[in-house]
Order: sequence, then structure tokens, then C-alpha cells
Amino acid sequence: MKTFFTLSLHLLITSFLCAQAPQGIPYQAVMRNADGTVMASSAVDLTFMIHDGSATGTLVYQESHSLTSNAQGLVSCVVGNGVVSQGNFANINWGNGAKFLHVMMGTTDLGTQQMLSVPYALHSASAANGFSSVSQTGDTLHMANGNFIIVPGISAANFPPAILGCTNAQACNYNAAATQDDGSCLIQGASCNDGNANTTNDVINANCQCAGTAIGNGVFIPGNGVTDIDGTVYTSIIINGQEWMQQNLAVTKYRNGDPIPTGLSDATWSSTTSGAYAIYNNDAANNATYGKLYNWYAVSDSRGLCPTGWHLPSGAECATLETNLGGSYVAGGKMKSTTGWNLPNTGATNSSGFTALPGGYRYSYGPYNNIGSHGYWWSSNEDSSSVASGPTLFSSDSWFYYTSTYKQVGFSVRCVRD
Repeated sequence: MKTFFTLSLHLLITSFLCAQAPQGIPYQAVMRNADGTVMASSAVDLTFMIHDGSATGTLVYQESHSLTSNAQGLVSCVVGNGVVSQGNFANINWGNGAKFLHVMMGTTDLGTQQMLSVPYALHSASAANGFSSVSQTGDTLHMANGNFIIVPGISAANFPPAILGCTNAQACNYNAAATQDDGSCLIQGASCNDGNANTTNDVINANCQCAGTAIGNGVFIPGNGVTDIDGTVYTSIIINGQEWMQQNLAVTKYRNGDPIPTGLSDATWSSTTSGAYAIYNNDAANNATYGKLYNWYAVSDSRGLCPTGWHLPSGAECATLETNLGGSYVAGGKMKSTTGWNLPNTGATNSSGFTALPGGYRYSYGPYNNIGSHGYWWSSNEDSSSVASGPTLFSSDSWFYYTSTYKQVGFSVRCVRD
């Protein structure tokens, strides 16, 4: 699988917005790959934004959800119950003008549509005394005048989506919240295959990871490292002849000494077509651990971003790395550091020594997202005049993905020796 974009989206709004009722908008979507197949049992990160008055009106609310699709590619959540980054859902003035819901998956814009009242909300607005509350199961509206309305069984509250996970209490990755076993249970000491031809006696270890005993050095040997123009030292690893940095790039200058612009406001970041970098949330601690986030204009600048003798990897070099590590299903796990990622850091062994870290990204329009759970790196692949691409890893699985996105987006960088 080379992409995680969706081509199909279905919105279901069946909630009731009032001071007394539980506040939220049930949302369901069927996620599809570019070839039309559903994204079954896949990690999906959605951002919901509510605009006032028009599709491009004032942003009054924003939140994010980290979800997993079911076997049919369906994801479900409640808008209003996510991780809030702007506004207060309870304070949205629904009665003052139209509201528009803008949805993004990662850095991919899924579109914007006007939010319309459902019949029950319209009924409550016209009832003589209005409604007082909604039952906990969401199937009954209690009116202020003592009457009540039964909501037909289409309510999402009556059919909560299954929570997938390991339901075996003896497993080291047991999930007490799971309602449906997904076959992921791992029993400590059980035999397994970590996919590394250079290890033997593979078992599930005390860290709930499949790992074995190394047979010699295999194909992974330490490199000589490199120092950038700022004096920052990077160690390196040689993987089947390719020598890669083991840390994300953190340089502030091009090779010729010219400074790379930084400190850009959201508006300037979104409009620039020149090289720039950012530090996630402008937090020096994030820079020390995860390095800097560069737009594509910086990584493609002719003055050179990587140290002398090193370069930004091409798409073909990234594909070679993926192949050397066993293919897209397992390569990500072999690249991910066993620390520095949100749990569960699924499949992470770092058996390649690549030590990938999740620096998140900066949106093309400015805000930051997904540090600790997503790692994005630029390659030199230019898909179009406005879009470029590079490899991607998630904390939720061991896959090696590719992401295509706008050139204004800020991604991490790993350099490879010439």
C-alpha cells in the first residue's frame, strides 16, 4: 500500500445541540484508498474544523481524533469529544448563521459542507416548550412540557462501533476497553518471526515486542556519521550499502552559510514559496528530540540543506530502504525507535538501527499536529508544481507508507550519504 488517502466520505449527523443535552455530532466515514478499495483496519487521523457563515468563514472550533477503521473501512467518532485545539464546542452559537464542517485526514483536505438541522432538532425548535434533555442512550427526547419523543433505531448512540483490540487478559497487549478481538494478542515468551533474517530464536519479549538474538552484524553496521554547518553531530547506520543519518536534521543554515528563515506566522508559512523551517510548537525540547520541520522549498533549495557529501533521498532510495527491510508491511517497525513514540508503538524493534522518531508536521496553513504518533520525512520526489512526497511511519502499526502533500507542509528530514 503506497497511500492512505480516502476517496469516499459519508457524513451522519443525528445529535441534538442544546444546553441540557450531551453535546456532540456523531460522524461516520468510509475510508478508501486511491484504487477504490476500503482502508480496512487502518490508522486514520481526522481533524474537524467548524467555520461560521461560509466554507471559508471564521474558524470557531477545531479538534482532532486518532481512529482505527473497521474491516469495512468505517470510522466513527463524535465531533465535540476530540482533542480540542481551538474554541469551545459548548460555546458555539448555532442559532447565529450557517455553520460549515471542514474535515482533513492528516494533511489531506476531505472537503467542507454546510451543517443542516435534522428533523428532531427542527421539531424541538418549534415545540411549544422546547425539549429538556436527551436520554443517556440517545433514543428518547424529553420535552419541557412532560411529553417525550422516541428516536428510531438509526441513532448512532444505539449502535456504538466495535472497539478493536486484544481481548485475552493473559496477553501483554491486552486492551480492557476492546469489545472485539482483532487477532493482535501477543503472549510473552511465545515464538514469533520478527522478519529479520539476521536474528534467531525470535520470541515476544518483556516489552511485548517480537525480537531475537542477532547473528553477527548482519547487513546493518555503524557508519562514520557527519557534522552539519551548525556543528551538530549526527551518527549514522549503513543498511545494505546505504548510509543514513540516525537523527532528524536540525540545521539552521544552508551549506553556503545562508540562514534558513524561521519564526514564520501561520499566514506567512502558508503563503511562502521560499525555504523555511519551524520547531514544533516553538518548543526547544521538541527540537532537541525530534529535530526541525522544513517545507519542501528548503529541502529542494540549490544551496543544499544536507551536509556536504550527503543529500535528500530520492523516492527510489526510499523504496530501496523499504525493500532492504522486508517490504512495506514490516519495514516501518524495523525503522522505528523503541522510545520517543506514543504507545502502543506497534511492531517497533529498530532492528535496522535507523532510529526513526515521530516529529509530527506543520500544516500548510500553519498549525502543528501528531508529534509522538506520526513521522513524516521529505524525499526529493516532486509530484507536481505544488505537491511533493516522502516516507511516513505511524505509532499504530509497522507499515512503511508514502505521503504526498502540499509543499508548504513542514516535514522532518533524514539525509543519506552521496
